Amino acid sequence: MTFGTTIADPGNGGGSLPLVIKTTNTGGEQTPLPKSPILIPVVYLDGNVLSFDESLEGCTVQLLDENENIVFSHSIEENQTSVTFPGTLSGTYELQIVRGGITFYCYIEL
Repeated sequence: MTFGTTIADPGNGGGSLPLVIKTTNTGGEQTPLPKSPILIPVVYLDGNVLSFDESLEGCTVQLLDENENIVFSHSIEENQTSVTFPGTLSGTYELQIVRGGITFYCYIEL
């Protein structure tokens, strides 16, 4: 994983994170992007709390370290509006929100 130059600041005053879309490689085949527009979720990071206004039910939130190891994973449940990352995590991580074969991601600093 190559960390980009844009890393979201957890103290950014509640600004939304700059999520980007990528497809997931499942079973050796790349998932094609749908032909209709993809709605990118709007999420916010305040310290170690990730929050979202709209339902992300069925999505999985993951944090990957610089070696692409998953160090945190959580499935979003109905009516859930936030995820709290463990206070023991610090440093730069790739935040992923996985919905089916589509992954929304950005880099965050905890």
